[in-house]
Amino acid sequence: MIGSGHRNNLSPGEMFPAGEPAYRVSFPRLRSGIKIRVVERGDPASPPVVLVHGWGCSAYTFHRNMPALVEAGFRAIAVDLKGHGLSDKPLASEEYTIESLAEHLRDILDALELECPALAGHSLGGSLIYHFASRYPERARCLGLLSPVGLKGVPLMGLYRFLTPAVLTPILRQVKPRVVVKLALMRVYGKRGRFTERDVEEYLAPSQFPEFALAMRALLHNYDWKAAVHRQLFPVNLPAVALWGSRDHMMPADGMGIFVRLIPQIVLRAIPEAGHIITEETPDEVNEALIALLRRAGV
Repeated sequence: MIGSGHRNNLSPGEMFPAGEPAYRVSFPRLRSGIKIRVVERGDPASPPVVLVHGWGCSAYTFHRNMPALVEAGFRAIAVDLKGHGLSDKPLASEEYTIESLAEHLRDILDALELECPALAGHSLGGSLIYHFASRYPERARCLGLLSPVGLKGVPLMGLYRFLTPAVLTPILRQVKPRVVVKLALMRVYGKRGRFTERDVEEYLAPSQFPEFALAMRALLHNYDWKAAVHRQLFPVNLPAVALWGSRDHMMPADGMGIFVRLIPQIVLRAIPEAGHIITEETPDEVNEALIALLRRAGV
């Protein structure tokens, strides 16, 4: 509990949105049989915006963006992808490839009866919504790429994989990574904001489930983080915006140029002095850019 002096994880009921009446939480079961968590805010009749988090994260990534989207007249829908948050955590390696996750996103839209919503994704979620739209362009209205990684590689990815060999799988089941979470947050923040103890608790909470660490390892090792190197990528002719922090250590130096070639309608914008997790560090800039995109796309 926050402030109690205890070191226990937040219980599922204490995790965002923790019973706040403005939000609706549901657990639909997809046609794959996987059950996911969906966090919504706003009028169900308003135009939908689906928010897709990155590796190791959850719907909490967008807790500072959902109210602004709703205030602007949209229905904000944040999902926990499989393996994350309070969604099911299958452990088979094939569950965490680009192809499987793109189909997973299609299953989510089908379960929510969303034919062609706006999509916004952070980090891995940014590359994932591109891959999804390249396969199913008729299922996306526009794309908001927020610190997108996973097309041209991630710095130190080889080290992360080297440090998580399969032989450590039994140990990973026992990891309670409070220190790891704090170190990770220190790395992904720039100079525009500071993470809070609540942020630590929210990102730590899924570690109470033994399958979480194993699912994260599977995603780390089976998602193609260098898709532009290993496969043919196809253009997507949709309105789009890409935002990233100028101090984002997760982005390759030339990582954004590829999106100009792949998404002709994209608008690029670097946020000065921000790090990787711009949805939390610089939410005002992110919200302004997303709402401008939605207006431009006629959502």
